[in-house]
Order: sequence, then C-alpha cells, then structure tokens
Amino acid sequence: MRRVWILLLALVCVAVFANYVVVVKAEPLSWVYVDGIYRGMTNLEGVLVLTFQSAGQYRITVTKAFYLPFETVLVVTQPGQTFVQIPLRRAGQLRIFSNVYPVEVYAEDLYLGTVRSVRDTILVPEGSQYLTFKASGYQPQTLLVNVAYTRESTVNLTLIEEALVVNLKVEPRTFSPNDDWYQDTTTFYVYLSKPADLEVRVLDQSGRAVWTRSLKAKAGTNTLVWYGTGVEDGEYVVEAVARTAGETYTARETVLVDRSVYTYTKEKILTISAIGLGAVFLMFLISASR
Repeated sequence: MRRVWILLLALVCVAVFANYVVVVKAEPLSWVYVDGIYRGMTNLEGVLVLTFQSAGQYRITVTKAFYLPFETVLVVTQPGQTFVQIPLRRAGQLRIFSNVYPVEVYAEDLYLGTVRSVRDTILVPEGSQYLTFKASGYQPQTLLVNVAYTRESTVNLTLIEEALVVNLKVEPRTFSPNDDWYQDTTTFYVYLSKPADLEVRVLDQSGRAVWTRSLKAKAGTNTLVWYGTGVEDGEYVVEAVARTAGETYTARETVLVDRSVYTYTKEKILTISAIGLGAVFLMFLISASR
C-alpha cells in the first residue's frame, strides 16, 4: 500500500512540475517573441531554450537585423522537448520614390509590408527578383529589383491610376416588403475599381427618386440594403453614380417590388420557436419535480 502511495505521489509531482520545453534554432543573436512578448535572444550557436508551464498553442516570431522576420504557430501537446527550426532569409533595405503612397510591396505571393512615405524603408530578400507594388486605385506595377544583403536599394515608381469602373448587382431582383420575414429587403452590391463618391438612387417609372443614399465608397464591393418602405408595387430603376475628380460612371439595374404573395414565414418561425421553448420549459418542470 505504501508503494502505491509513493507511486501516486511521484506521478503527481511529474504532472505538477513537468516542463514543456521548446528549443528554437535560428540565426545566432536573433530575437525571439512568443505571442508578441520578447522571450530572449539565440546564442552564438543560434539556439534559445524556452520553457512553458502548460501545453497550448504558441505564436513564435523570430527577427534579426537585415533578415526577414519569420512567424510560425507551434502546438505543444506533451511535456518534453520540441525543436523548431526557423529559416530566416537574408535581406536588404528598399526605399521607394513614388507618385502615390501608401504602397504595398509583394515578392510573388509574399507580402513584405507597406511603405507610407519616402522616409520609410522595407526589408526585401537579397538577390534579383520581381517585386510587385500596389496602391489602392492604381494599376499594380512589377519591377525587377537587385537587392544586396545589408545594403539599401531604391526604386522609382510612377503608378498609373485605374480607370473608374462600376458594376451593380441587385439581389434579390424581386422582393416583397410585406413583413412576412421572407425577402422583405433587397441588397445593392456596387463594385468600384477605386475609391469614389457614390450615390445610389431608386427611381420610379416617371424618373422621380424614391430613395437615395450617398457615401464615400471604397475600392471593391460596397453593399446597401433597401427596405422598399413607402413605395407602391411595381418596377423601379436602381442607379449607381460614382464620381472622382475627373471621372463619372453610371450603372443601372431594375428591381421589382411585389407584395402580392404572403408566405406566413414569420408565423411559422414564431410558432416553431414557441413550441421549442414550451418543450424546454416542460422538460425543466419535469426534471425539477423528480
């Protein structure tokens, strides 16, 4: 019996005091962060030993001057040592002279960062490679850039503004604002190739605006919901007008308001919900009475 108690005590001690050890292997004198908190620097052999008190998921980030930062998510499941090899890539600095900022920089599909002014520099992998530069509302530009380790390189960009393009979709094209909880609204999806002042109007058959919204629209998809309040059944024209300093673009679609069919969707949902709540309440009463 005494041996059993000693064995149980030993198992408890192992469970309480066991450590979860992560051995990080990277470039010498690299900075290591765990979940955004600095945890130390690798030694001259490029090794740093991290100790955790519990299993879990940890975000490991490793940085070093003139190396691209590297981040990985590590899942620690059991006590003992876990080894992590961090493949840092040597880099140089890139300064961008551009006619527009901010500029996002990509090496193939790898996002390198965003440059917000000529004062900024960004780390770029060493060697000759094609870099793509993107700015909202402008056509992407790809250049072959030669980058030397620890050195600064420069590029000159003249980004060309995107032409203003507007696409308008109405979904659903027919809706019934009769408060039956089925297709009571419709949504206008307005795609812009670049940011613009956007005005969306709903016009009746005489060309009179029955609903209008104005906004500073972003590049990409912008959504607006129309409830059809206060209008009669019938077909209407949806008009999206986008404007920039030198361009105006108009897109049109039609939408049909039809309240003739009442689906009783609301009543069905409310009835099913009431039955469900009643069943739950009845089960509670039965279990409480036992």
